[in-house]
Amino acid sequence: MEKSEINDRSLRRVNFWPMLILWLIALIVAASYNVEVGIAIGAASAFLFYLGFFINNPNEARVIEFFGHYIGTYFQSGMAITIPFTMKYIVSLKFHNINTEKIKVNDANGNPIEISAVIVWRVNSPAKAYYNVSNYHEFVFVQSDSVIRELASNYPYDSESDEESLRKNSDKISDELRSMLQYRLDIAGIEITEARISHLAYASEIAQAMLKRQQAHAITSARRYIVQNAIVIVEEVMDHFKKNKSIQLDEKQKAQLINNLLITLISDHDTQPTISLDNN
Repeated sequence: MEKSEINDRSLRRVNFWPMLILWLIALIVAASYNVEVGIAIGAASAFLFYLGFFINNPNEARVIEFFGHYIGTYFQSGMAITIPFTMKYIVSLKFHNINTEKIKVNDANGNPIEISAVIVWRVNSPAKAYYNVSNYHEFVFVQSDSVIRELASNYPYDSESDEESLRKNSDKISDELRSMLQYRLDIAGIEITEARISHLAYASEIAQAMLKRQQAHAITSARRYIVQNAIVIVEEVMDHFKKNKSIQLDEKQKAQLINNLLITLISDHDTQPTISLDNN
């Protein structure tokens, strides 16, 4: 680990009330010998007591610094006391939610797309968050934008084959987004609890053309599916006639039957039955 990085040292709880009772006892004992000395000692100790006293709220941590030196992090909630003349920096441990702005970036195929994400994060190392980066809130925003751009450029928006894409593999993309963010934000003591794509679309300049392309691909795929299954049905019918010796068809009749079946199965419109009066 680099020397510039600082990790948390958890401080033990020093209860406020025992310290207050000890101070009162010491004050009474000093005053019993000399009132003026007792008052002076009481005033000085009260001032020092005040400098070390603090209240830590739930879901907060205090980074304690003594004359420029980090001495530890206090996590417990409630009243506490520490060394006088220390600086006590508050770091929130609450969950934060980011809904990033829509950004335009080229996908793996070079198509411009719009993408944004929802990210849930919290500080799990107050010392890292305070000392390792100048502003951890801004650091999260900047790294989130950078990771989203990098991730979007690694995958195509959509794919016709089994290739992974942003649209088809949303769960995998979300997991990868979270992992990439966690790797970059570890130095700032940030924990990513959730990261997922909230908006994904082609950029406006190509959206109409890509929509037509998707529609054409869908129509072609549907046609291919219909034709493939129609051929299977025709083969089953012809196999049935081969096995059933009571019905004999010549080659011309077979061709006509196949033609009629394919037209019936593939046609977009309901077929109308016709009766041929030709006996030849």
